[in-house]
Amino acid sequence: MAGISPKGRAFKNMSDRNGKNKEVYVSSLAEYDSDSDPSSSSDYESARQSLSPLAQAQLLAARSISEYQQISSTLLTKDALLLDFACGTGPLSQRLASRVDSILGIDVDAAAVQQFNTRARNQGIEENEMCAIHSDILTEESLVRGKAWFGKVDVVASAMGFHHLQDMAAVTKILVDRFLKVDGWIAVVDLMHTPYTSAIFANAKKAMASHLDKSGHDHDHLHHHSHHVGGIKAEDIRHAFMSAGLDCVDIFEHVFDISVMVPRRLLPEDYSTNEAGSSSNGHTLSAIPDGGKVEVLLPFLFAVGKKL
Repeated sequence: MAGISPKGRAFKNMSDRNGKNKEVYVSSLAEYDSDSDPSSSSDYESARQSLSPLAQAQLLAARSISEYQQISSTLLTKDALLLDFACGTGPLSQRLASRVDSILGIDVDAAAVQQFNTRARNQGIEENEMCAIHSDILTEESLVRGKAWFGKVDVVASAMGFHHLQDMAAVTKILVDRFLKVDGWIAVVDLMHTPYTSAIFANAKKAMASHLDKSGHDHDHLHHHSHHVGGIKAEDIRHAFMSAGLDCVDIFEHVFDISVMVPRRLLPEDYSTNEAGSSSNGHTLSAIPDGGKVEVLLPFLFAVGKKL
């Protein structure tokens, strides 16, 4: 797949570089303007319930990035070039396509990249408007596949990709130094680390390892290959952004939650109803049999930084 020939232009400066609009941003998520995003609708909440947790996270990530535009006036513009890092099959790109000029997806999963491109072509989207490349940007030989975009990207966006990274700081620095233009932004939405999310995912990883030992097959859908088990810590992504030389760094914690049903056996012993939310039948955790499931709210964070 040949790379896109991008036509990037520089952003204007953000009006508030000290993060004073943070409170406005967080509160406005609950009052999202349905006319500003094609994925928004009056029956959004009911439609959301039919989506998998991962699909919900991708949808809300796109909404969060779009919402930030309302206070920054620079993050997404019609002439912007967007790099969707760890793009997968392209759910984030699909939802942001109408807001930017062109999109390049990058992922280490060749099969996902193929699906990304097939979906775009089947929808009649031209290659110079949206395409993905198979690349591990930590490998120089693989990195140069995106050479046409070096220094031309207005926005690097990533949804549910950073918690897979073994070295967030190294990857962020490459994205900033090689791809991002001056006045460009990085926006990351991902699962937020808490002691409880860490315990749940660690227990799921152990259970999956035991299952694999017995069956020899991998049926894991809880990201057992994640390097940041249970999500990303705010201080870790802040360090990655600052180490890469980004300015105007803001981290929004608990920007949204995703409800998932988790087997009781995967919960830590001290998991409280305040952390887990209500179970489907309204019982307290202590009343739920070990074989039952509990509704857990997984928190997400949103991080942004600007290259000056």
